Amino acid sequence: MSNTNLIFSGDTYEEALKKGLEHLNLTEDKVEVKVLEERKGSFFKKAFIKLEIAPRLTTSNSNVKENDQKKFIVAEDTIIPFKIKYTEEGVFLDVYFFDRPTELQASILEFINIKRVQNVDTNIIKTYINEANPTSILIAPPQQEVLVDEDIEVALSRDKMQCHIVLNKGYGGKSITAEKIISKLNENGINYGISYELIENFLSNKEFNEKVLIAEGKKPINGINAKIIYYFDTHASNSPKMLEDGNVDFKQLNLIKNVKKDELISEITPPTEGVNGYDVTGIELRPLSGKPTNFKKGKNTYESEDGLKLYASRDGQILLKDGVITVSEVLEIAGDIDNSTGNIKFNGKVIVKGNVKSGFSIEADGDIIVYGVVEGARLKSQGDIILNRGVQGNNQAYLECTGNLVAKYIENTKIDVKGSIEADCILHSCAKAKSKVLISGKKGLIAGGEVKAGEEISAITIGSHMGTNTKLEVGIDPDIKKKLNDIKNEITETENKLDGLKKTIELLNKQSKIAKLSQDKQEIFVKSVKAYEVLKERHGSLTLELNIIESKINTMTKGKIHALKTMYPGVKATILNTTRQLYDELANCTLYLKEGEVMIGPYEK
Repeated sequence: MSNTNLIFSGDTYEEALKKGLEHLNLTEDKVEVKVLEERKGSFFKKAFIKLEIAPRLTTSNSNVKENDQKKFIVAEDTIIPFKIKYTEEGVFLDVYFFDRPTELQASILEFINIKRVQNVDTNIIKTYINEANPTSILIAPPQQEVLVDEDIEVALSRDKMQCHIVLNKGYGGKSITAEKIISKLNENGINYGISYELIENFLSNKEFNEKVLIAEGKKPINGINAKIIYYFDTHASNSPKMLEDGNVDFKQLNLIKNVKKDELISEITPPTEGVNGYDVTGIELRPLSGKPTNFKKGKNTYESEDGLKLYASRDGQILLKDGVITVSEVLEIAGDIDNSTGNIKFNGKVIVKGNVKSGFSIEADGDIIVYGVVEGARLKSQGDIILNRGVQGNNQAYLECTGNLVAKYIENTKIDVKGSIEADCILHSCAKAKSKVLISGKKGLIAGGEVKAGEEISAITIGSHMGTNTKLEVGIDPDIKKKLNDIKNEITETENKLDGLKKTIELLNKQSKIAKLSQDKQEIFVKSVKAYEVLKERHGSLTLELNIIESKINTMTKGKIHALKTMYPGVKATILNTTRQLYDELANCTLYLKEGEVMIGPYEK
């Protein structure tokens, strides 16, 4: 049977045969069948069979009806209009269909060339086709049929990154194998990226004259450019802070990017070299290396030895402008502290050109300088607080600093400073200074509220002619005085608890002598005794601490109150632990402690 006949496939012999018979519109006794390929089924692969089916033709009945010509189509949609037969008499040609004679002649001659038929009479072929003679004709002398193996053509892409193969049909020869394919690829210089999986699929699902990808190169991977990583938010944002309860704090805008000395603020990830690639011929393809980069180093920053890390050399605020990283030790606000800025928290010096509005706060590790007015706000500084105008606190403002406080005026404000307070006047405020309170200037007035100083209080006028209650305390560090009062309060509370426990213990002890205590009362008795012992020990340590503080206070001699002009009735002056209420108006005087009494003397500069 010739290899030029119809080919059908299926899972079983019966299925493939049925397809062929239906396609040819013939019965089984009218065809010749040859098994081309058969594969038994397994767990991973289903069964497969391929049959070659041809009409059984004779010289007396070799014609096929015109209506049946279109049925001679193989699975690959290729018309098979002729057949070559090798006999002892010679090589014969049978033609089934004589449509398109020019194309038919070309196909026959091409096939004869593929089969390497020798000494072919081409003229007789031409005459035979033109006459449309349905009988077999002799076209060449007797000879051995040349069996043509399946073969592939190799197609290489222009960039040599892909290789395709095309399977040419064999005629009676051997089927193509994986080894043959690889050998043919190697002969054509293809030695990289050959896919054995694609070869297996190619052999399992043969498609003639179809271009199939069989090998792919590996593209080079270019290196990654160096990148600067910033360890701070580089995008200014005035989004308010979301609180845990779901509310929004519109005063917390997080506009300031604080940094500590020697803190890592930026880092460079070095560029990479990339990964080499290869085309299917094995030629190495070099990638582009990543580009390096450098820091644009600004003020108060320094690099690591390898130049890959950038640190802050000072506490301050990180600024990034045009790629330059700078650490500023001073934060300057051109306008007010309000909803546009939110609260300020900065680890350097803060300068406010405008006002500080009520409800807002400033916290600074350095000085705080305000050119405008401080309203009911909160200011806390690890340095000095300097108010070029003053504070109108409305009983809401709180100012605290570890240095000195300087202001033009202070009204209705709570103040706690570790240094001294200097102002033109203090009105109806609660002011504490570890060192001195010095009120001078045009008014030099202290009136109302409570003013405490560790060393001295000095003013031009203290109190008012209206007899405003004004409390002054000097001679004791206000913090020590507060601690002293706290200890006294705790001692009193402890003594009350001890008294209650003592009564409980005595009562239960008395009851135990009359009758055995119940389980609950026994537990109460044991717990009361233990609590009494603990509180008794605590009372002793508090008393000792109180005695030490009072002993130090008794040895203190500092503490004076000066009034350059007038000290009015209504002033209550305490020096160390001694208090004097003034009922008379005093002029140009100094109050001091002598022999346990607050004395009035002439004004001391």
